Amino acid sequence: MRNKRLTLLLAVTMVLVFVLSACGSEEGDGKAASAADTGETTISLWILNDQAAYLTPIIESFQQDNPAIHVEATFYGTDPLKESLKVAASSKTLPTMWFTWGGSLGSFYPENGLTLDLTATAASHNWADIYNSAALDMVKYDDKISGVPFHVASLGIFYPKELYAKLNLNPPTSFAEFEQQMEKVKESGITPFAVGGKGGWDVMRWTEQLIEHFAGPELHDRLNALEASWADPAVEKSFEKLKEWADKDYFEKGFITLDPLEAVTPLYQQERAYALTGSWIDLNFSAAGSAPETFGVFKFPNDQPKVRMSSFTEMFQINGSADAKEQEAAVKLGEYITSPDIVNQYIDEYGSPALKEFTSSKQSPHTSEMAEMLGDGSFLISDQALPQAVVQKLFEAQDAVVLGEWTPAQAAQEIQKAVETYKSGN
Repeated sequence: MRNKRLTLLLAVTMVLVFVLSACGSEEGDGKAASAADTGETTISLWILNDQAAYLTPIIESFQQDNPAIHVEATFYGTDPLKESLKVAASSKTLPTMWFTWGGSLGSFYPENGLTLDLTATAASHNWADIYNSAALDMVKYDDKISGVPFHVASLGIFYPKELYAKLNLNPPTSFAEFEQQMEKVKESGITPFAVGGKGGWDVMRWTEQLIEHFAGPELHDRLNALEASWADPAVEKSFEKLKEWADKDYFEKGFITLDPLEAVTPLYQQERAYALTGSWIDLNFSAAGSAPETFGVFKFPNDQPKVRMSSFTEMFQINGSADAKEQEAAVKLGEYITSPDIVNQYIDEYGSPALKEFTSSKQSPHTSEMAEMLGDGSFLISDQALPQAVVQKLFEAQDAVVLGEWTPAQAAQEIQKAVETYKSGN
């Protein structure tokens, strides 16, 4: 009898345990389902410091419109962002989405399988009707779209109109006239160029213009495509001219180690004559208390039949290893930031949009002007056109020539060695 009661008690206990565990399981599943149903997700975004003024309110507006998506934005300087992205790529800790440039800078990530292929998204979301065709071409790698187009920019030479009027000058129409004007500016007590050598890219803008001048468009394109030898007389002449300008003190003393952002500041107060930059500088003029319309811009006068401008694109890339929900949210954010409504709302600060159509900015009057100047064509900026290993050698060569450590011929030869090393490994 006692055994029967014990058996019955054990049976009842087992039933209770089963029922309770089942209820607990259902309750847990209910909580999990409830969390999943919210559709909430968090994405990390890395962008530039100088984009904070307008991207911060845009991101806040996006989150208000999409309350289930949380954006954690981190802002960097130009070179720190490049370095941080490379470190994160090697350690597989890239954010969900990041700002980067086109060409070889941005291609590093799809080349190494780190980005989301956006080709199908571009087709289904009709990007061809929204973005400039050049922008879409420049964000491609291996004929696949690797990022959301953000900006398409060109570089021109900005100068203070008041200084030119004082010296009775007009924008030069030839390379020789430009050099004559540099000398006149120098004689007036003004250092001609606002250039900072730290990081290499600001000096590079002038070096590539010299190459376009001495080599001509066809050879310049072949050099960038690694189809011609960099140990070419045209490259040597370019470095000779760079050294000559440095020796004539057309650059600030010690400019090789100067931060580009510091170097350009005197231009805002008309204490420098020339900066080779994009229309985004209008915002800096305004921030410094100078009216953008008091500055003019002209193409580098390289004596070619059609004067091409250096140009580049900027984009947002998305982590190919991120969760699918994060990727979807990142695409949504990228399209939101670059949408016509948002661009036109923030056009006074936005820069040069990658859109087919946008409203001209009163705060940035040179944006549309420079877009029209692109009519004669452009070439891709060197640090995007060349493999990064070759870019670093170009930067090294510039410094070495200016400091008298290499001759122009040695500089050209060293770059060619870097090209050969790169080609042998690829």
